[in-house]
Amino acid sequence: MRLPLLVILAALLLAACGQNEPPAKGEAGPPGPAGPPGPAGPSGPAGPPGPAGPPGPGEASRSAIRLITAPCDQTACGASCNENEQVLNAYALNPGGTIGFIDERNVTFRPKERPAVLVLACVGK
Repeated sequence: MRLPLLVILAALLLAACGQNEPPAKGEAGPPGPAGPPGPAGPSGPAGPPGPAGPPGPGEASRSAIRLITAPCDQTACGASCNENEQVLNAYALNPGGTIGFIDERNVTFRPKERPAVLVLACVGK
């Protein structure tokens, strides 16, 4: 009984030995539905800067702060802003003194000691 079993087993092994060929491929099926979107990739490099935009409303009529430095070696000195400007601030450098605002364009300065310096900051109206 052992011999017929060995013969059958040997026949099966020999029958399976020469079949190395993979089975033939069939036709592709229809595509499936789209999957969910993946995560966002890394950002790319920055592009070149764009052109400057137009000036905003009223920006063309505004001006920057203008500083006037007036040396003073008298008992009283004065300084003025232009006609289209007004006083933003006035101060005295060492040794200081008294500053009087006459109107929106003009100031007077009486230094404690001479010589002194008056600084007047003017801004457009």
